[in-house]
Amino acid sequence: MRRLALVLSVVALTACSQGAEVLTSTSSTSSVAPNASVSYSTRVIGKLEGVVDLVERSADDNWFYVVSQKGTIERWTRDGQRMDTVLDISAMTTGEGERGLLGFAIRRLPSKTDAFINYTNKDGDTVIAWIAVNEDGTLDNSRSITGTKFLTIEQPYANHNGGGLAIGPDSYLYIGTGDGGSSNDPERRAMDTSSLLGKILRIDPNNIDGVGNDGYTIPSDNPYVNVAGARPEIWSIGLRNPWRFTFDEFGNLWIADVGQNKWEEVNVAEGSRTQGGGKGANFGWSAYEGSQRFNSDVIAVDPLMPVYEYPHDDGACSISGGAVATNTTAMGRAGWFYFGDYCTGEVTAILTNGDSTVGTEKVLSDMGNITAIRSTNSAMYVLTRKGEVHQLIVTRN
Repeated sequence: MRRLALVLSVVALTACSQGAEVLTSTSSTSSVAPNASVSYSTRVIGKLEGVVDLVERSADDNWFYVVSQKGTIERWTRDGQRMDTVLDISAMTTGEGERGLLGFAIRRLPSKTDAFINYTNKDGDTVIAWIAVNEDGTLDNSRSITGTKFLTIEQPYANHNGGGLAIGPDSYLYIGTGDGGSSNDPERRAMDTSSLLGKILRIDPNNIDGVGNDGYTIPSDNPYVNVAGARPEIWSIGLRNPWRFTFDEFGNLWIADVGQNKWEEVNVAEGSRTQGGGKGANFGWSAYEGSQRFNSDVIAVDPLMPVYEYPHDDGACSISGGAVATNTTAMGRAGWFYFGDYCTGEVTAILTNGDSTVGTEKVLSDMGNITAIRSTNSAMYVLTRKGEVHQLIVTRN
């Protein structure tokens, strides 16, 4: 995989008016040239109960969106001051366990800006909805408090709802879905192309205009468009619970897929500046957990093995992805992928060549239950179950 080649710049870090708190720093040295030794620390810029996502509309804005699993989206200034609540669907969802408001994405087109939310309704089913974005960044809830619902996916169990959303370099909406829940992929949905569960989906919500057109279309180059019995929305298969995934600036797809009871994994699929990675990819679950054979009755054809996996040792239990660093978010670590573990509270960074991992380092420890690691154009953030939003500070030694 090509490493990011970005112009070096320095992020200006300012103290938060809510009372920024600098936590323990961890120094580390990379053995992979040309990366220099760096030190890490964090600053709590604010708190929001149930925080699970952080999304930027534009690098030109002096604010970003902060998403709570409880069903709200707030706007914060970059130093952590709350501006307003732009969405509240708390009455429409549960916000407990693995349910609630789980993902948010912004798509900027020449003619308009769209927002998309991923949440579970009162029945526990996944709902993807569209909301128009006003010029000032507020969300237009005039049609419905929950937006225009255009895709509902029945969930057979309460867990493994996925939740991630991302806009690819092709401006299409990518949706991460879990395998339906319970354990061990009991109905073998992750490999079943007639099911939307255990997949990355790719759709074009271009028919949504807020005036009666509420649908979406299927991009003609989706890999299952002309496959009998398959759902044409499917882009990739073989996932267990892709809670968070992201695209880097080259269109490469990075997935932190939560494991069963032994292995956590990071998957990477090469893309381009015009198309997101992962087309037709099979990430292996539930024939494999990580690179280890799992359900013997499941056959994975040409599975794409993880570039990194770690065992459930020393309390590790669940990977929380994930952001690819640039030299504006983590000086000296451009191209490294940062993720956390929900149980250990550790943040780790890896460098991969696209096939395997060639560099790793421990970034932070004792961060509590990490729900996600997200980034904007200028900074990276660690989100925790306690509601804390930590800005990651990277200093070259």
